[in-house]
Amino acid sequence: MSAWAAVAGATVAVIATAISLFSTLVAVHTSQGIADAQQQNAARTEISNYVVQMSEMDRTGGSGRRNEIVTLARQVDALISQYGQKRLNISASTYRAIGLFLALSTTDLELAARMANRALELAAHTTPDGAGIPQMDDPLETLQAHRVLGDIAAQNLNFDAMTKEYKAALEISETEGKRNRYIAIEARQYTRTYWALSAMMLVDDLPNPTNAECFEVRHRVDMARADFRTLNKNPEIMRRAKRIEENVCVARVDLSDLKKD
Repeated sequence: MSAWAAVAGATVAVIATAISLFSTLVAVHTSQGIADAQQQNAARTEISNYVVQMSEMDRTGGSGRRNEIVTLARQVDALISQYGQKRLNISASTYRAIGLFLALSTTDLELAARMANRALELAAHTTPDGAGIPQMDDPLETLQAHRVLGDIAAQNLNFDAMTKEYKAALEISETEGKRNRYIAIEARQYTRTYWALSAMMLVDDLPNPTNAECFEVRHRVDMARADFRTLNKNPEIMRRAKRIEENVCVARVDLSDLKKD
């Protein structure tokens, strides 16, 4: 064999080895990518199942199943922390629903607020429209996230924070209502009603509500009186009314009637 042939053979062998190594690395990387994708899909499925379970517990047991709801919500939180939002791509509605279940049926208001804030961050993101004007990605979810945060603030006896969140929700009804009839009408009615009930719940938990606080509660109820009549025996309104023990500020609403099934 000539020296040239030997060199050529050695070169071919090196190239073949390099190709084989590269193919092995690509195969390993591809295999790892498939495994990662499968794990992420499994995590998303698990989260969806947890949310369905929480919804059923919230519907049938409410606060009587608070510990189970909190346990599932924490498992969801752990999965999101493990994989990250960017890889799981959890929707704003999922975060908001979990925050609502926690706010209405448990006492874990810290986790409830974290979930609602995640929903708000995703839904309130803006994207330029055809004219280059920033438009909120999901105004209805943004509005609802503000309402959840308003309810949480009321439970935390924070009047100013409650007012800020419900005002933000109503402002979305004003600014986005032209694009969405539900946001313009029904969502606004629910927001005013929930605000009134949250305010009543807040002062009900205060040892000595001030005259100013009671004035604001009565004002909120008066602003929602027509909405109470329109929405009538809505289950969500009934549920919120049942959290209020007494009409402390003597607002002009029949609380006992709102509580009736």
